Amino acid sequence: MAAIANRYAKALVDVSFQQGLHETVRKELVEFHRLVEDNRELLHFYTNPAVPLASKKAVTGEILGRLNFSQPTRNFIFILLDNYRINYLAEIVKAFHHLLNERMGVVQAEVTMAAGLDRATQDRLVSRLEALTGKKVVLQFQADPLLLGGVITRIGDTIYDGSVRQQLELIKARLSAQ
Repeated sequence: MAAIANRYAKALVDVSFQQGLHETVRKELVEFHRLVEDNRELLHFYTNPAVPLASKKAVTGEILGRLNFSQPTRNFIFILLDNYRINYLAEIVKAFHHLLNERMGVVQAEVTMAAGLDRATQDRLVSRLEALTGKKVVLQFQADPLLLGGVITRIGDTIYDGSVRQQLELIKARLSAQ
């Protein structure tokens, strides 16, 4: 499944970059995915093999017309319908974001903290992470009330643990070694 999602996502990234519409396509793809996921009847309509392709295309054309989507997004969604790949939409959207960020030199950093960070601290964190990775960093925050303090940052498979718990463990290890 991941191979299928990556193949479709890569094609869409290539086309959207060629036309300079990658940000527009990103927004439209997320909007369409959210629409389908949030509407149970629409999700069932698209995933039901008993519904004829012509009906799916007619309804989709109406939806996309009302949403005024760009031509690359419209074409892409119809290709998914024609190839019976609309079931992979969630995976394709995820792969599209990943490949688009990769192409743009952007990495997503997941930051876990006990409490919110003020703007100045967020800016310092972004600066340090950009220096470490050599790429533009976009932060995504989540709170963990079990965290005593500090932050834990994950970029891909790499974890930067700046939590108080980790610092205490390091101090304990140094004291034990002496």
